[in-house]
Amino acid sequence: MMYVKRGSILHGHFDNIEHPKFFVVIGEDSDNLVGFFFVNSRIPISIMRDQEHFDMQMQIKKDSYGFLKYDSFICADKINAISKGKLEKDISKNMTQLKGVLTNEDLEMLLSASRNSKLFSDIEKETFLQ
Repeated sequence: MMYVKRGSILHGHFDNIEHPKFFVVIGEDSDNLVGFFFVNSRIPISIMRDQEHFDMQMQIKKDSYGFLKYDSFICADKINAISKGKLEKDISKNMTQLKGVLTNEDLEMLLSASRNSKLFSDIEKETFLQ
């Protein structure tokens, strides 16, 4: 899993989602977890109604990420986590694939917004966003 790092964009399956999703790695803890944000092709209406969550939707352009079908949004209002073991297993079984890496500019913008957001606890920030 050496090639999966902060800013890596992967495409994989999740048990509670009916279709494969793009997701962006934002950090990892020292033991077992990789933190990530999902990528959506549009912003859900429920998020549009909540300014604090809406402010954490970061647009990424199809022109910069050729694997995207549409301009999309990193849904950076909730840190999701997956065990390193499961991620490694899914990659080895080709259920999850590395698709690209955020540009340095997009990664810095994402990290800055996340580090300054009140949506994340100090523990989440220390674990995944340092």
